[in-house]
Amino acid sequence: MGWRIYAASAVGSSHLDKGIPCQDACAFHVDGDVLAAVVCDGAGSAAHSDIGARLIADGLARALGERLAGEPQLLEAPRETFFEAAAEAVAQARASVVERAQADGRALGDYAATVVGYAGDAQRGWFLHIGDGIGVAEAADADEDAVVSLPANGEYANETWFVTGDSWREQLRVLQVPAPTARLALMSDGAMPFAMTRGNAALYAPFIDPVARYLASVDEAEGSRALHGTLADPRTHGITSDDKTLLIALRA
Repeated sequence: MGWRIYAASAVGSSHLDKGIPCQDACAFHVDGDVLAAVVCDGAGSAAHSDIGARLIADGLARALGERLAGEPQLLEAPRETFFEAAAEAVAQARASVVERAQADGRALGDYAATVVGYAGDAQRGWFLHIGDGIGVAEAADADEDAVVSLPANGEYANETWFVTGDSWREQLRVLQVPAPTARLALMSDGAMPFAMTRGNAALYAPFIDPVARYLASVDEAEGSRALHGTLADPRTHGITSDDKTLLIALRA
C-alpha cells in the first residue's frame, strides 16, 4: 500500500495569448505512507509570480515532508500543534522567496502566490491553506463525507491572500482530515470550474471518476502526462482562461 501521485499544470489561454508563462506550480514529497503535497497559484498581477509559486511549492513540500519524517505524531496532534508546525514550514518556504526577491532587487509582492497543501498518512491528514485554490479528501469509507478545504478571498471576487503578504500567518488555515483518504485532489482555481460541483461541495464525478479510473491503470509518469493533456485541451478554454493545476493522489 502507498500513494500514487499524478500532477500537472497547463497554461491558460489568457497567458498563451500574451506569451506569459504558467504561474501555477505543484510539488509533493512521499516517505512511505506519509505524503506532503502542495499546489500554488501565482498572482496574475505579479511580475514573477511563476518563480514565487515554484519556490513555495518546492520549499513547502520539502519542509513538510522532512518535518513529518522526524515527527509523524504531528498528524495526530491537536489543531494548535499542527498549525504551529505548518506555520514553521510555510515560513521556511517563504524565506526562500524573500531571499530570491532580495537577490533580484525586487519587491516581495512581485512573487506573490497562494497555497493549498495536504499532509497525511494512511490514517489521517491535514489541509493547510492560504488564499484560493481548493483541496478535497475523499474517505476510503464511502459513508464518510469528503473533507473540502475551501478558497478564501477578500472583500472583492478577484482578491485573495498570498504567502508573500505581511498577514500570511493570520490567513493560514488548517483543516483536519480525520479518516483514511482514498482519493485526494489539490487544484488551483483555474481547474475548479470543471473539477468541482457547483458550490464547491465535492469533486465533479463526471469529470473526476473517469480520470481517476484511467490514472489507476497507468504509472505515475504516464498518468501525469495524460493529466496534462486533459488540462491543456483547447476545450477547457471555453470554461476558463486561467492556468490550471491538478494534483490527484490515490491510495495504491
